[in-house]
Amino acid sequence: MGKPMNKFEFLKPAQALFLLYVLWEATAWVFPAWPSPRAVFGVLADNFTQSTFRAALAGSAWRMVVGYSLVILVGISGGLLLGRIPLIDRIIGSFAVAVHAIPGAAWVPLAIIWFGMTERAVIFTILLGACGIVMVSTDTGIREVPPLVARAARTLGARGTNYFWFVVVPAAIPKIVDGLRLAWAFGWRALMAGELLTSVSGLGQLLSQVAKAGQLDQLLAIMLLIAGIGIAVDSLIFKRLEHAVRVRWGLV
Repeated sequence: MGKPMNKFEFLKPAQALFLLYVLWEATAWVFPAWPSPRAVFGVLADNFTQSTFRAALAGSAWRMVVGYSLVILVGISGGLLLGRIPLIDRIIGSFAVAVHAIPGAAWVPLAIIWFGMTERAVIFTILLGACGIVMVSTDTGIREVPPLVARAARTLGARGTNYFWFVVVPAAIPKIVDGLRLAWAFGWRALMAGELLTSVSGLGQLLSQVAKAGQLDQLLAIMLLIAGIGIAVDSLIFKRLEHAVRVRWGLV
């Protein structure tokens, strides 16, 4: 059986956050122009009472859901295709690696040229900023099926399509989940970059507005929210999913 998650694992992150809070308070005390954490959290709480802020947050969340759904669809489908058909892998396999190597923000100018300063440009940025890692991880998982599993399946008569879908793909799931977890982080950053550089209302656009206005407390509050959402989704969803898959597959 796999090793269960330690119920006290949260203590180390909590201790690190407490240390950061203390350092932040000390910085604000030494440099009065720097907002204290209490002031920033107060600004953040006040923002949630404003309809424009809630609308921007909802817009960002919706675009991330749509963009990440496309990442899952295109990334996994593309990775399965590369892993299943060697000829396609030789032809376009390097393209998937190239897409993964390009930062999400670098796709924004191309997205603006193709789609204008629209919501579709932001979603396109999320897609290309994150699907490469899913495609590469899926392809890698398919190619790294444990030899013992492959031999056992073939001994039992698994061949062709049945071998691929019922042996290879399940064996690749841990790698696929790893890719999906990384893709969430890449996609979240790509979303912020897309909103920051376009006229689409969202958290990224709010960052641009408060930066131009020189509102440091608002800037830190929005940055804190963006970081908090990213960490929360990774910890509450992807980290747990990754651990569950590794336990199920006997990898921990």
